[in-house]
Amino acid sequence: MRYMICPIILALLAIPVLGQSGPTPEASKAPANLDDKAIRQIEDDYLNAEKTTNVAVLERVLADDFVNLIPRGVGPGKADLVASLQPKAGQVPPYTVETGNMHIYILGDTAVVAFTKIYTAKENGNVAREDDTHIFTKDHGVWRLRISRATIRGSELE
Repeated sequence: MRYMICPIILALLAIPVLGQSGPTPEASKAPANLDDKAIRQIEDDYLNAEKTTNVAVLERVLADDFVNLIPRGVGPGKADLVASLQPKAGQVPPYTVETGNMHIYILGDTAVVAFTKIYTAKENGNVAREDDTHIFTKDHGVWRLRISRATIRGSELE
């Protein structure tokens, strides 16, 4: 008798669970899709800022505690970057830059973006490739770039 009661209790406990429906896959993806679009827009703005030395975009996108990991070690932070680029504001650099192979991973209030930058010198057409990783955090609903890591790919590695 005791063994017959257990399946009945389990069946009764399962009924409310079976009757409830969870969020649809589309609903659970909606916030991530909005965040994905926001991060893509920030990356586009950041790339355009590099193309035109737009310091105002850097001030908006970079977190105050921005960490810049360059191929030779730790690079300049936000304040130093802005200060060094201020005299060149609005100038077009002697190279073109494009991004490719971008992947965005939203992890709650953190986003990781991995992509490749391709630099082409305007004068001689030399090309350099850089693998980048950007880590964003959302603070009070606003995404800020906190960490940037760059590795230059040499021709011997391709």
